[in-house]
Amino acid sequence: MEGLTVTGTGSSGPNRRSFLALVGAGTAAVAGGASLTACSDGGGGGSTTAGRAEATTKMTGLLPKYTAYEGVKPDLPGENGAAPGFTKYPTQLTRAVAEPPVKSGKEVTAMTPLWAPAPPGLGSNSYYAANNERIGAGVRFNIVNGIDYGDKLGPLLASGNIPELLCIPGWNISGLTRFGQAVDKLFEDLTPHLAGDKVSPYPMLANLPTSAWAYAVWNSQLKAVPFPSDGIPWLLYYRKDLMDKVGAQPPKTIADLEALGKQLTDAKRKQWAFGSIADEVQRAYGVPAGWRKDSTGKLVNKIETPEFEEAVAFVRKTFQNGWVHPEVVANSGGDQKPLFEGGQIVIRQDGTGTWGETLQRQQTINPSFQMQAVLPFAHDGGTPIVWSGDPAGIFTFVKKGLPADRIAELLGVLNYTAAPFGTEENQLYNYGLEGKHYTRQPSGAPKLTPLGQKEIAPTYLFLGGRPLAITTSEYPGYVESMSALQNAIAKVREKNLFEGIRVEQPAKFAALATPFDDKVQDIYRGRRPMSDLKVAVKEWQTKGGDAGRDFYAKVLSDNGR
Repeated sequence: MEGLTVTGTGSSGPNRRSFLALVGAGTAAVAGGASLTACSDGGGGGSTTAGRAEATTKMTGLLPKYTAYEGVKPDLPGENGAAPGFTKYPTQLTRAVAEPPVKSGKEVTAMTPLWAPAPPGLGSNSYYAANNERIGAGVRFNIVNGIDYGDKLGPLLASGNIPELLCIPGWNISGLTRFGQAVDKLFEDLTPHLAGDKVSPYPMLANLPTSAWAYAVWNSQLKAVPFPSDGIPWLLYYRKDLMDKVGAQPPKTIADLEALGKQLTDAKRKQWAFGSIADEVQRAYGVPAGWRKDSTGKLVNKIETPEFEEAVAFVRKTFQNGWVHPEVVANSGGDQKPLFEGGQIVIRQDGTGTWGETLQRQQTINPSFQMQAVLPFAHDGGTPIVWSGDPAGIFTFVKKGLPADRIAELLGVLNYTAAPFGTEENQLYNYGLEGKHYTRQPSGAPKLTPLGQKEIAPTYLFLGGRPLAITTSEYPGYVESMSALQNAIAKVREKNLFEGIRVEQPAKFAALATPFDDKVQDIYRGRRPMSDLKVAVKEWQTKGGDAGRDFYAKVLSDNGR
């Protein structure tokens, strides 16, 4: 489902958690559940001084012609837009890219984020060497810590000294003022290279969904290669092994969640019920992802709803009752993964990719480790809603002004990284060489060797997207569970008022998100009284929220909504 490509209180787009889900890289969720900036950022918006909007229906002539790549068939087809599931790895892989795309042999420069320790570099990494042999040249990655990525991008774009391939997640784009101007100045217009049948030399790029390509358009130009997103901002995970020990069941109502807070917290044993859950609580109370219309047709922002106030009050209760891990209380941006995996946090939210990533880490460390995801629920046990994200959550840009033959080589590299599950290329950039970086388990699933664990990181994965798939069948029951969950979620996605409209929000409106969220974090932790929420909402309205409402109302009106 297409969504609104903005950030903060105006968005329903994907975030870093949902993106990292797709590559299995994961990242630290915003501890304490930042109510605005962490979970509703945009796929391709950014902010401009005045704001702008483009309907994706008007972009047809700019987009590549979709041509499906007939690869391995899924065992569990996705329903209503959910990703297909593969319960086993294919015994025979197909070669999708016949020839190395970089004919010149000239080294490629690229910048990508990483939420893990950096692997050995070019020249000291046999995994890199194996992929670069297929590519035809070395890819020299400038790997930047994902948490700091947004801070690095602003100065980099201002300097103009960018690499040939620059990966920019949507949540970082949405925080960059005047990004539309930077796009024109720094990045190549890919329309002449990829629009329509021109994409045919790059069949893996042609296999990416049209809805994702539409979100790679800025200023009526195709400016990037998109990374398709499953549109699921996060899942609420629980330690099934720990809950089974005390006979606890996953929650189906807010009352259940409150009871789990009491039952699972035991500070003497260094176990707390919750980490970050605030976004899931908002969703459970029926808070909209961004805007909704009231009975008079007026746009109402999520933070102006009574449901939002109820959700904030409940999360505050979890903090005040001591059910939240002390490190989360002290640091709203800390990494909760070790706390969850170590059993100190029992329930927390994170992106879909953290599930498989965590199982990979824990299967040898703690064989009894079990985690599952909670099926989305409504606070009162009624019909839930699930916030829907954009069809693309990250973008790779090509440096402007390069010769046409070099642009073709770089698009060839992105064609390589877009190879789907079941291809030699996908296997190689995920797992390296068989017998060296991984071995086959009896089930046929790859298992990383010590060398693979050392050298492999999601670097090529961050260069460009590939079709969605649920594939890590080496974890018993995982593919089946994730497939069932995604299919269930697809049935209750919230209707997005701005579906199919890419919006670049006004800069003044974008600047409201972080200050407001800081106040909400203080309310959670008791540093501000609950009554301050109404004060913060009023301040938000007077300092630009009401003007933002007028802007978004005009966007809807201009598009006949």
